[in-house]
Amino acid sequence: MLVTLGVLVTFHEFGHFWVARKFGVHVLKFSVGFGKFFWSRIDKKGTEIGFAPIPLGGYVKMLDTRDPAINHSDFEYSQTYNSKPIWQRALIMFAGPAFNFVLAVLLFWGMFIYGKDEIKPILGEPTKLLLQAGAKKQDQIVSINGYPVKTWQDVTLELVTESLDRKDIELTVLRNNNEVKHLKLELSKLPEDSDETKVFENVGLKAWRIPLQNRVYTLAPGKPAELAGVEKGDRVIAVNGEETKDWYDVVTLLNKHIDSEINLTILRNNNTLNVIIAHAVDDESGTRRIIGIGQQPPSETDKEYYRSLVFSNSYGVFEALTTAFKETWRMTTVSLNMMGKIITGKASLKNLSGPITIAQVANDSASRGVAWFLGFLGLVSLSLGIINLMPIPMLDGGQLLFLLFEKIKGSPLSEEFQLKGQTVGVIFLLCFMSIAFYNDILRLVS
Repeated sequence: MLVTLGVLVTFHEFGHFWVARKFGVHVLKFSVGFGKFFWSRIDKKGTEIGFAPIPLGGYVKMLDTRDPAINHSDFEYSQTYNSKPIWQRALIMFAGPAFNFVLAVLLFWGMFIYGKDEIKPILGEPTKLLLQAGAKKQDQIVSINGYPVKTWQDVTLELVTESLDRKDIELTVLRNNNEVKHLKLELSKLPEDSDETKVFENVGLKAWRIPLQNRVYTLAPGKPAELAGVEKGDRVIAVNGEETKDWYDVVTLLNKHIDSEINLTILRNNNTLNVIIAHAVDDESGTRRIIGIGQQPPSETDKEYYRSLVFSNSYGVFEALTTAFKETWRMTTVSLNMMGKIITGKASLKNLSGPITIAQVANDSASRGVAWFLGFLGLVSLSLGIINLMPIPMLDGGQLLFLLFEKIKGSPLSEEFQLKGQTVGVIFLLCFMSIAFYNDILRLVS
């Protein structure tokens, strides 16, 4: 998270800083983070550059005659921000978000050059709307409403966005590697209480996974499962009353109840038995809790098929740059579309995330490899640029709005008006951040 916010905030503020310097505005402070500097230095032009302890943003403080805390006698009037024509001040404000868009392109470019290991969007056993549409297991999704998709991330973005409008869409799939099928997916039939977090579940879409039976294949000696009476060959048909269909369900439910008593319902020789495991134990590395059961290894055929689905989503240097621009444009339109739907109530406020979620996703993407982390940085940089262009006082977009009013009015806005606008902006941002923090905490406790 520190790397993420540090890089993105620094680049954003550098945009303001660089353009302000180009127009002759004296920059007093360049801060990465909020609060009192714990490290700083003065550059040769007199700007204090430093790091502050609260890593939720940053700022560039420019010389301005309207700031009573500054001794203006030490500077020329031409060095002040408010002495500059409106178009120069507008460019200074726009530069921060613009640098975030530029950085997003560069990060996506690096991601596509390096290459992300992706999995083709091959369907598991379809149910519900997908089954009604005529989809079959191992169909490969190749386009959604005419938009080509190559990865599960593509599928997620397109399907979630389309589902918010509750309109039927066309799903194009490749069957048996050579037969193209055009299916009508009736999103208009989604349940009324369905939100975007449950789209896959309500559509009946699952990714293909290597088949693993819910049968105990290995049993670690001396571990809780063996001590409780579990035997090799037992089928785990439920965990704490929740049914399991395969080994993936077994793992999911065991992890869900791993810190409490575990009640396994098992099938042995056509007889149903209940086995109570009082508690799990740490594994040898001490990094996770286990009860000491293992699944049957997958067949070579299934492993070979899975390997055929994995590919490196990479391009040459020049093609990667073109693709990076397309990805930036695509993610911008998706983000704006989602923000518009949140404002109009079509999308849930659950989509808002704060620093806790950013930290979790940053760590997760970094653990997946360089390309994944670059992609995450690009997405957050893009989001930072878009959010800062929102016409809310306290944000760059709000300052641009004030400058537009000034242009229309023909004279500077009154300090009282700007102060009231800043107050409204602070209240809005506090509400915005409160919802984001609330969502973060809910995700943690769930």
